[in-house]
Amino acid sequence: MFAEFYLMTYIEEARQIAAQCWCDDETKHIEMDVVLAEAVAKRIAAWMDSAAQFSRNEAFYHGIVTQIGEMFGEAAKTSDDGSIQEDVLALKVPELVAGLISANVESTRAENKP
Repeated sequence: MFAEFYLMTYIEEARQIAAQCWCDDETKHIEMDVVLAEAVAKRIAAWMDSAAQFSRNEAFYHGIVTQIGEMFGEAAKTSDDGSIQEDVLALKVPELVAGLISANVESTRAENKP
């Protein structure tokens, strides 16, 4: 089922890419082998599907980091030079979370001291 999906989604473009291999200077003198071209296209389609899934995952997790950053407000949009950016700086989010956790740990320790 999954294999059929990526074939249906990407196979036409993958076939074009595979066929173009016989147009390259170093291969244009070779007669195209249709069976080989189809086998190559299937593998290209699988890689295209993998790349697309990677892109979707990256966007998903970046969205989560951005949502967390938004909770910190301007601090998550402030560059090291002090300038304020329009969007959350994803690289700032782990630093801000670590600071929040550290502050929470210190606060808890202070509350629990006899």
